[in-house]
Amino acid sequence: MAIGLGFLRLSREASTLGEPPGSTTELVIAFSSLRDRPAFASLHFYRHDGVASGEMLPGLPQQPERGETHPSLTVDGRICLSTSKQVGGFGPQLQLFDRDRRELLPSLSFNLTFGARTEATLSGDGRWIVLSAWDQPGEPGGWDLLCYDRRTERFLELPGINTAANEREPAISPDGRWVTFVSDRAQGAGLSDVWLFDREMGTLVDLPGLNTPHRELNPCPGPDGQQLVFVSDRPDGLGGKDLYLYDRRTGQIRVPHQLNSAGHEQTPRFSPDGRYLVFVSERSTGPGERDLFLYDLRLGKLLPTPGLNSAAEDFDPAIAQPPAPVPVNR
Repeated sequence: MAIGLGFLRLSREASTLGEPPGSTTELVIAFSSLRDRPAFASLHFYRHDGVASGEMLPGLPQQPERGETHPSLTVDGRICLSTSKQVGGFGPQLQLFDRDRRELLPSLSFNLTFGARTEATLSGDGRWIVLSAWDQPGEPGGWDLLCYDRRTERFLELPGINTAANEREPAISPDGRWVTFVSDRAQGAGLSDVWLFDREMGTLVDLPGLNTPHRELNPCPGPDGQQLVFVSDRPDGLGGKDLYLYDRRTGQIRVPHQLNSAGHEQTPRFSPDGRYLVFVSERSTGPGERDLFLYDLRLGKLLPTPGLNSAAEDFDPAIAQPPAPVPVNR
């Protein structure tokens, strides 16, 4: 099913993966944290040079009695989508924030209708939003996935994705083609399983050897949809929940050196070029109960992230790669 996705050309991918040792690339990490208000998560931003240095950036202005979770970024890091939940029983809504202009964008049209919507993920160009929604009209029931086109302000069909079971935790590739999600449908291998949907073809994609009788959670596709990262509590890990990388071309699963720990690892996200992973860990080396970690897949090591984490909980990371500044000819 050709749907005219208008794929992004991630020109930084080739240059980043082939850059010499010591060169840098700017990364922007968005995340939620309880460091400011113990009852309400706030949205924060952090800039990293892809090697060892970083600094906090201005966050989303706090709104009274409202928490912000599940951020997602465009490739350039300018637009941030988040789930915004106000105290008092109101259903969560989705909101967009322009980091350059430091302002909230107009409310998404579906926020005007009743319903719980959360765990939204944004395509690299900011056009497509895939989200989890509860008990939506016309859907099978429970938690289902919806795809929203910001250009036409319409929901699009995702044939074969939703069932009477729960579909949650969507993540979309930067080009908008590949969508990973978790489902507890009866056709799966275990308690919850990872699934992959190809929006260009309009079909689910087989993932032989990925799922187990245990829980598979928090999936994310790489930029070309050939590599997936996910979380599992299968018994061969280092402890609790661990991260795993799955290669669709070979059907093989691997665990990079020093990626996991005896604590829980969760919510991994690929950088737009596929080189870096940002994730949450409960390992004892962090300052808080849950902290953010940045892993360089090419070098096979964790990177220093000075000033990123706090003694409070830091969680729900997203990652972007702003374009390199254009040199000025003199």
